[in-house]
Amino acid sequence: MRIRRSNEDKLEIGMSSLIDCVFLLLIFFLVTTIAKKENRDIDVDLPVSTSSLDVPPDNDTMVIGVNKEKMLFYNGRPVTVSELHQILLELSEENQDRRIRVDCDKAVAFSRVVEVLDLCSFRGLHNVAVRTYDEQYNTR
Repeated sequence: MRIRRSNEDKLEIGMSSLIDCVFLLLIFFLVTTIAKKENRDIDVDLPVSTSSLDVPPDNDTMVIGVNKEKMLFYNGRPVTVSELHQILLELSEENQDRRIRVDCDKAVAFSRVVEVLDLCSFRGLHNVAVRTYDEQYNTR
């Protein structure tokens, strides 16, 4: 024997709550995937290079900068030589293979660049690169 249902007993799926969940998930994934990168660069006029290597940017790279006035910067904030020495000590204790990028203005004396490289070497940090301006690489 078959039981017949009346038209009033039809099952309905509530789509409004399902759509709300989908929009909340969409917003969640948009917010979590779009993370703003910290600006670590300083305003320097980089020396020109014709034989530089193309190294992809990395969020874990630490940036040490020297501007025209010979001021030192670490990840975009000004530091003294002793502060930089302490920061490099902490970095070397954490991970000696950490990538470090040195951004120097082309007007800075090379002795200042050597001083920064010596500080890194003294702390055992050897994965250090000097950033230069390559016309082919920077026009892409």
